[in-house]
Amino acid sequence: MWGALAFGAVYSWAYWPLAATCILFGTAGVVGTRQVDLAATSRAFAAALLTVFGAIVAQLVPLPVGTVALVSPHTIELLRELNPAFAAGSIANHTLSVWPRDSSTGLVLYGALALLCVGMTRLFSAWGCRRFVEGLTAFAVVLALVGIVQRSSSAEAIYGIWKLEPGRFPFGPFVNRNHYAGWMVMALPLTLALLIAGIDRGMRGVKQGWRHRVLWFSSAEASQLILIAAAAVVMALSLVMTMSRSGITAFALSVAMTGWFAVRTVRSRTRRVVAAACLGLLFVLVLAWTGPTLVANRFATADWGEFNNRKGAWLDAWSVVRDFPLTGTGLNTYWAPALFYQRHELDYFFGQAHNDYLQLAAEGGLMLIVPALACVVFLVRDIRAAMIGQEEPTTRWLRLGAVTALVAIGFQETVEFSLQMPGNAALFAVVCAIALHRPGFVTTERKRWAAATRFAVSAFDSRPLQETG
Repeated sequence: MWGALAFGAVYSWAYWPLAATCILFGTAGVVGTRQVDLAATSRAFAAALLTVFGAIVAQLVPLPVGTVALVSPHTIELLRELNPAFAAGSIANHTLSVWPRDSSTGLVLYGALALLCVGMTRLFSAWGCRRFVEGLTAFAVVLALVGIVQRSSSAEAIYGIWKLEPGRFPFGPFVNRNHYAGWMVMALPLTLALLIAGIDRGMRGVKQGWRHRVLWFSSAEASQLILIAAAAVVMALSLVMTMSRSGITAFALSVAMTGWFAVRTVRSRTRRVVAAACLGLLFVLVLAWTGPTLVANRFATADWGEFNNRKGAWLDAWSVVRDFPLTGTGLNTYWAPALFYQRHELDYFFGQAHNDYLQLAAEGGLMLIVPALACVVFLVRDIRAAMIGQEEPTTRWLRLGAVTALVAIGFQETVEFSLQMPGNAALFAVVCAIALHRPGFVTTERKRWAAATRFAVSAFDSRPLQETG
């Protein structure tokens, strides 16, 4: 909530408290669930996260200038342009990072988020994640309403008080509408998964016949599903209202993936039809409310040949990758080489590559790319392992929702940099935890409480324990 409401936590007064909170909850998750089987968070994945941390630390180790020149000759050239003292020859040692202060900030934020991911994975494994997703959905509705009201009032200042420089396109509390779309792209699939899980679970006991199905809508469970569906509509509406082409496309992708999972997972034909109808109605309703012509014009006006001025930024970023192939320029320092490598699109300064994969390669080189790829491989492996076996339907659907969210945000990152916003990155870490968690691994303490509860029930009931439940 803090990461989203505090302008995406892009300012230092917002991301330092966010980092401290992530460390607090991550540590609580690791220490408080020490009895959870380590299979809930594989050693290989944790080791890969730690290796990435070590690679960033290596970028911050002071080295003799001769060693830096040997490992990365273009780093010396860039440092001469950035640092007059270095150009004068008064600095004998320097880090591989061209701007160590920013890389240090990136190191702390990465460490906090990695710890949050591991800790929340263990917490969700011990206690489940359904309540968390329900709370996230409730907050997402509030966030969406903030964005819708601000968009409808044509307010140029966030919250009506925080004015931005000309040329910015804020939405809700986010400085950039694409970054708001990125946050919602991760939250919305979890809400849709919660909705489909409720349909799959709630309609199982309904008798055949339209009369019983209509009567089911008067039940408390059906009322809860209607609220979740309404929340999904509000969230999706705010996402489309951003007019973010990448966000709208990622939204369409997430709806399609959720529908595909519903067809493959829901066994009952009736429930499959209801789930598909809900998803289709959601998509049509949101587009109709926003205006199909408005959305179509937004896509039609884009310069697809240049990917809306992004192609030049990508070519410039690739030039940085070629000149810093081994060690990169340092995490969180792309703005520095961009000052000198921007050649194609000169109307605006591109402090980001508008493709986080290219930017990671430019900032980290092979030293950071290899462990990052290892993280992705072990993440996919562990998620796949978590899906194998029998698990409660709601847990399975929330995991599928998290997978959908990861794919959707991964798609958006090909043209944006939403995950560079610390508030979005915190949500990303938690979504990874939802995809990874293993509810089958419970703490010894919970087993003791369960045994004590069964003993207390049997003490006050003369029937056999099996009958008392």
